[in-house]
Amino acid sequence: MKVKTALTIVLLPGLDGTGTLYQQLRQQLAPDYELQVIAYPLDQQWGYPQLLDFIRPQLPQNPYLLLAESFSGPLGILLAAEQPEHLKALALCCTFGRNPLPAIKGLAGAVDKLPWNELVHHWTALWLQGRYANAELSALLEKALTMVPEQVIKQRAKQVLQVDVLTEFATLTIPLMYLQARQDRLIWAFNAKSLLQLQPAMQLVRLDAPHFLLQAIPEQAAWQLKLFIQQHLSLELPQQKALTG
Repeated sequence: MKVKTALTIVLLPGLDGTGTLYQQLRQQLAPDYELQVIAYPLDQQWGYPQLLDFIRPQLPQNPYLLLAESFSGPLGILLAAEQPEHLKALALCCTFGRNPLPAIKGLAGAVDKLPWNELVHHWTALWLQGRYANAELSALLEKALTMVPEQVIKQRAKQVLQVDVLTEFATLTIPLMYLQARQDRLIWAFNAKSLLQLQPAMQLVRLDAPHFLLQAIPEQAAWQLKLFIQQHLSLELPQQKALTG
């Protein structure tokens, strides 16, 4: 018999911030866990501090696991460092604690000059998917990117190139997991390694997937989240066949 726990999984989305890319993950987590996706405003050129203020009031008043994807990794780390009352664990996915592209650290100002149009959306989506590309996922990604105004995307990109929350990450005492995509063309493996050096007990899970891990392999991602919850939060996990990456 499956038992639905009282734990909520709160997801902070990637760079687009639309929250529209997680339907399959939601289906894989149900009925055992509710997935609450916090979408970011489409019309605000906010940095990380303003997004933190936006997220805090939306956090559940019951136990939850915070799942922070890509752009939102620093947000998840900063929130966890504040030690919210009901936060039980932090899961990071294809993300970073500081600028993941140190070679272009000083070029944040050049982001404004980069082209951003439907053709760029198309090829960006294909490139990030690599050999995992498919028509359905590509269409979803392109739609999400198209929804967000150019200046909002560029403001978030500049935040990524300037962020450093490793000091806060080192202070965390809750269970930690990192979902790493072996075929990630954007967030290279050294980003997870730098976090693991600060938190050796963090569970690092490597899966065959592109940067869009939660979208490309939602069944495996959901299984890993359920397994992590079972192992570290003493919550019952329904019987299910294990999946390997």
